[in-house]
Amino acid sequence: MVGAPRFWAQPGHSQACSHAVHCTGILRLSPRRLPWLSARVHPDRTLPYQLQSLAANSSKNCLCKSSLCGCLSPRTRSVSAASTRHSHRVFASWGQDIEWTNVKVSRNEPAAKQLNKLVIDVGSLAEGYKTAGQFMQIKVGDSKPGFFAIASAPDSNNQGLVEVLIKDGPPDSTASLLCNISSGAEVSVSPVMGKGFRMERAPTTDHPTCLLFATGSGISPIKALIESNELQGRQDVRLYYGTRNSDATAYSDLDESWKSVGVDTVHVYSDEGKGYVQDVFSQNGLDSDPSKTCAVMVGHKEMCEAVTKILESKGVSKEHILLNF
Repeated sequence: MVGAPRFWAQPGHSQACSHAVHCTGILRLSPRRLPWLSARVHPDRTLPYQLQSLAANSSKNCLCKSSLCGCLSPRTRSVSAASTRHSHRVFASWGQDIEWTNVKVSRNEPAAKQLNKLVIDVGSLAEGYKTAGQFMQIKVGDSKPGFFAIASAPDSNNQGLVEVLIKDGPPDSTASLLCNISSGAEVSVSPVMGKGFRMERAPTTDHPTCLLFATGSGISPIKALIESNELQGRQDVRLYYGTRNSDATAYSDLDESWKSVGVDTVHVYSDEGKGYVQDVFSQNGLDSDPSKTCAVMVGHKEMCEAVTKILESKGVSKEHILLNF
């Protein structure tokens, strides 16, 4: 596929796949099919910066477009974070190298149907987490690395702990391995990556209305944003959160606490037959001054494109529609 970045490992490691295919919880990079998922670093190269809960597996029959994973498959030896930091690296065609560190899972618990919440002790790597919307790559042993948005807010007092939301995948996939991993088990992580949500582009004083849009596991970086206090001071913050049904909705227990900090949640359940996030938003309409409105979104390509189109048609500047890449 033209324009799809090709990955490789150091000598002696297996070459990674550069095919562009959708898989359950995977998206192998394709700037032509999913330009909204990539940060452009060159006209014919793209970087995988769409940061929702980014799951990894090796299936080629994906119906889930809300997650993606890298298709790197390095066969490198693991290095304990507690030992001398003799790290291994994998290189991508844009010149970025990845240094893997072995860390431990502190907690793993169900978050919703087919979704698990993992708390991982990444130690000093947490110092690189500055902005909601950033992500890490995670793998188990030699599994294909997945890109996972961090669901916990940046916090200098978190003692090195980060939370990620994992959507389960096929057996032996990285997502499945993570969903079934035990507390205390080891995983390999990259440094914190990405720029996150550039909220400075929409200052509170100029944009008192902030609309949030998320689908499925894409709630992860939105949760981090809400809990980061970046939205404090805005007069109107609404979250349109699309899932299949209440059983498939992670963090629904946080609705009240989010409301207490000024975030009203509109749940959109596709099983109820009322449409998707973009449909409900279109029906509700934009009732704020578009020049004083900003939006933040993470989720399915169709939702992001449709909501962006609605917002722009109402006069919201594209510059003030924020993604986490």
